[in-house]
Amino acid sequence: MEEKQLREEFDTGLAKIRNEIKNRLVTHGLYGSITYLDTKPVGDVPTGSTIEVAVKGRSVERTFSRQDIEGCRLRVGGVVLLGIIAMVDELSLDEVGKG
Repeated sequence: MEEKQLREEFDTGLAKIRNEIKNRLVTHGLYGSITYLDTKPVGDVPTGSTIEVAVKGRSVERTFSRQDIEGCRLRVGGVVLLGIIAMVDELSLDEVGKG
C-alpha cells in the first residue's frame, strides 16, 4: 500500500509540474508538448524523471529526483521551479531570436 501512495505522490507532482510548464509557456505565447522519462524504478516508484519540453522543433530537458518531484505535489517550487523557468526562458529566447 505504501508504494501505491508513493507512486500517487510522484504522479501528482508530475501533473503539477506539467501544468506549471504549460502555464509558463502560454505567458510567452508558446505551446508545446511535455514528456516524462522515469529513471531507475525502485519497485513501482522511479528514482526520478527527465522532463522534456518541445516547442516548434526545439526541445529542452531537465532531470529531477523523486524527492523533488514529490515535493511539488501541493505546489511547484524549489529546484523544480527554477528548472522550469530556465527551460521556458531557453525556449522563449530561441523564439525571440527567430522573430
